[in-house]
Amino acid sequence: MTQKAWPVLGCGAGLRHKHYPVITQEWPKKMDWFEAVSENYMDTGGRPLAVLEKVRQHYPVALHGTALSIGSMDPPSENYLKRLKTLIERINPFIVSDHLCWSGVNGEALHDLLPLPFTEEAIDHVVRHVDEVQNFLGRRILMENVSTYLTYRHSVMPEWEFLTEVAKRSGCGILIDVNNIYVNATNHRFDPLEYLDAIPGEYVGQIHLAGHTDMGKFLFDTHSGRVIPPVWDLYREALKRWGRISTLIEWDEHIPEYSELEDEVEKTRAIYLSFPEEGARHVILSEAKNLEERSFGSSALRMTYDARTNGRKAANEKNPTLKEVELWMRASIVHTKNAKIPQTIEVGLNSQGGDPGEERLSVYAGGYVARIYESLKEVYESLFHLLGDETFSRLAEGYAQTHASQHYNLNLAGVDFPEYVSAHPVAKEFPFLPDLARFEWFVSEAFHAFDGPPLEASRLTALSLEEWDHARLVFQPSAALIHSRWPLLELWKMRNLPKEEWPLDIKRLETNPAWILIGRRGFQVRCEYLTQMQFDFIQSLLAGKTLGEALEALMEEGSEEIPPIAEWFSRWTSDGLIAHCEVHTHQPT
Repeated sequence: MTQKAWPVLGCGAGLRHKHYPVITQEWPKKMDWFEAVSENYMDTGGRPLAVLEKVRQHYPVALHGTALSIGSMDPPSENYLKRLKTLIERINPFIVSDHLCWSGVNGEALHDLLPLPFTEEAIDHVVRHVDEVQNFLGRRILMENVSTYLTYRHSVMPEWEFLTEVAKRSGCGILIDVNNIYVNATNHRFDPLEYLDAIPGEYVGQIHLAGHTDMGKFLFDTHSGRVIPPVWDLYREALKRWGRISTLIEWDEHIPEYSELEDEVEKTRAIYLSFPEEGARHVILSEAKNLEERSFGSSALRMTYDARTNGRKAANEKNPTLKEVELWMRASIVHTKNAKIPQTIEVGLNSQGGDPGEERLSVYAGGYVARIYESLKEVYESLFHLLGDETFSRLAEGYAQTHASQHYNLNLAGVDFPEYVSAHPVAKEFPFLPDLARFEWFVSEAFHAFDGPPLEASRLTALSLEEWDHARLVFQPSAALIHSRWPLLELWKMRNLPKEEWPLDIKRLETNPAWILIGRRGFQVRCEYLTQMQFDFIQSLLAGKTLGEALEALMEEGSEEIPPIAEWFSRWTSDGLIAHCEVHTHQPT
């Protein structure tokens, strides 16, 4: 019998923004809990975090990360762990998890769940990192088995033994993704039931179920569509061994209406409730084989992958270190058009379904470019709609191959995109594009900024003349200024129009310069045109000048107009753009 070390809370689903309205208005009773992707909430102070906090008041919540990169040769990011811990303290999740993989090296993020070699060196390395993370967070975490599309010849054990050893030695738990087991069993030709038999139930704290895509020669874990029958059969086998485990439906592509997601969760619940709370730790081998032939059929799936044999053969060769593997993979994935794989590194890959293992590298290389493209498309809406998918795709691919992503959060991968656009030939055809890109980046930053409580207007009106002269105003983190010789707001507002409806008379556009203030009111990003005088005044305040100094600078510009300062501040404070006021008057000595 298994002894549960983790709370068992029933059946849930991933929290996705498409379903926010239904969840927060109806509070569905058929959902036991929700799981939130950590990175989608730990780096934003806007609406997503507010929704998560609201959901947490009604349901248990699990946090599931994708960028911890526990297997990377780089140490765990201190910035990442601090932000994650802050979110944990804010949400109080019943489970915190991430993936047993790596997602970047040498300070460069690859934004993927990349496979580790199954070696003793990798186990030791991962265990050290898990220990660091658990000590920092002050709690145990779960590590999830990932879907993979290649395996290394120098591995010395099967995946299930690697996963179990990491859990035993580090004290972490295991998140079993049943779909990933099925995908890997197909891709790498092993028996999925042998995998389940090898996992100690007491370490399993959560189960994931999802759909995948059949690519012909291999299965690709897309989290799109419904769970297929063989994966449901594997889920039954898992519960037969371990009893009830908190189970989640993941659906991340082609996300359906909430009612369809709920139907899938209800199907999960029917299976979940058909098993006792505690499962039998061992299953009779003949029983497992009969089920295997009945549910999986394919002879390829009945082949056992003997990684130990591979490892013994590889032991006589010079095997690459973990760092060499990661550097080789990085060079194979990024900069594919202008970078060579270091000749000093040789990493052997097993054949995959009869094809050379090296062919599967394209899955990861293509995935990297696709993720950068999706990230840029989400932020730079105007550029995408103006240029069209084909041109924007080429632009995104060129950017991905020349600008290494430096941040674990994919949403921040496009920070240098405006600079890239300004040097690209497309900027000659549309000279306003670089400024428009910079504007859209500021809008994205404003949406995610961690704004605090706004300054009360009475705080300003209560200032004496001396205090006013020495006061410094601190604007909200979402506040930003941009000056352009182009009417950016008009161009931005047309981002959903077809290209032929855009006003692309360059000479006319260039006669409409813009001074723009960007900020957030509540959860809504607001942008407004300023006069040059307002722009210069706010710019002085953002630079740290006192109110007196900023006003004096306006007067020095030679304007005979008396600026309506009181009116300006009334609007800015009512919009919540000012965070607080600091007054430091000179004291007599």
